[in-house]
Amino acid sequence: MSVTQQLRDEHKHISDVLKEFEEVLSQPGPPPAASLFELRNRLTRVLIGHLKAEDWVLYPSLLETATPYVAEAARQLIHEMGGLADAYNAYTRQWTAQAIAADWEGYRRDSAVVIRMLRKRIAREDRELYPLAERTQRDAA
Repeated sequence: MSVTQQLRDEHKHISDVLKEFEEVLSQPGPPPAASLFELRNRLTRVLIGHLKAEDWVLYPSLLETATPYVAEAARQLIHEMGGLADAYNAYTRQWTAQAIAADWEGYRRDSAVVIRMLRKRIAREDRELYPLAERTQRDAA
């Protein structure tokens, strides 16, 4: 399986977890802390692993390519969407179990922002970045 196919599969998994998370967030009150913790932990594991694979493998290879427009596209995406891991980590640190219980509406609002950011990055990478990576891999072969 190619790296980009693996990353696309991870996007699907992330999207599935996000959908489940949105269902929980649609409730008028918080679920039991243990079930919310499990869901958040699952999202964090898959998301951080995925971002590391992109940031350590995919983006560096695209930045080093001999094709200038591919390297520039990768630079542009890094500039526009970089910092997602830091933003996500700040969000998870801010929203402890106690903070969520005290302000469910605030948590729902902030979670919706994070979900939109994640979905935007997934869509952009699927639409723009991965096709460039695949083309670059084909051209190099």
